[in-house]
Amino acid sequence: MRAPVENTAQQVAEVSPQAARKIIIVGNEAWRGGLSLAARLACIDETVWYLCADNRFDPYAITRLAKIAKVNPTGVLRRIYIARAFTAFQLAELVFRLDPKRLSGLVVISGLCSSFFDEDISLSDAARLFYRVLWRVNTLADNGLRLLITQTDSPQNTRRQYLLNDLCRHAHVLLRMGNERARLKAGTERQPALPFSNATNTASI
Repeated sequence: MRAPVENTAQQVAEVSPQAARKIIIVGNEAWRGGLSLAARLACIDETVWYLCADNRFDPYAITRLAKIAKVNPTGVLRRIYIARAFTAFQLAELVFRLDPKRLSGLVVISGLCSSFFDEDISLSDAARLFYRVLWRVNTLADNGLRLLITQTDSPQNTRRQYLLNDLCRHAHVLLRMGNERARLKAGTERQPALPFSNATNTASI
């Protein structure tokens, strides 16, 4: 594992998802980093797969970033395929359905830990399912899938903090984002199909 890279939204724009298969962003602005990278790749005709598990996907933010880049927002949104998970079990199902042989674009997982922090799922069940998902994420990265994982929420119950700590330990690149905003720059690869729909017509499983 590489040493954590501290700070700044500019680092999000500068990290190449091709060189680092598993980038993890944590902090209260982490979700902005995920949206920013998804937007900048879609602006250069790349397909992005966006698995939203924290209800933070914001198509209006993507539209604003596309306009800043002077790119048609409709086309940008069509290149971002989104699937939503509202429970830990839905998230696990979506992650296990990702196929590195069929997907060649960046996969963003927003809020991977969030549903495992939910007190509605017991700590033992949360831990069991979380480590299955983490194992699958590592396997996908080892098989060549490019992953950006963002985690904005912190656990209210400190007994679940170790889940986030263990996620961070598995990063190839770890970024921490506070109150800085991500910028637009340039990027990477492409292709569609799965339980995703593009961001102009979002759906859940």
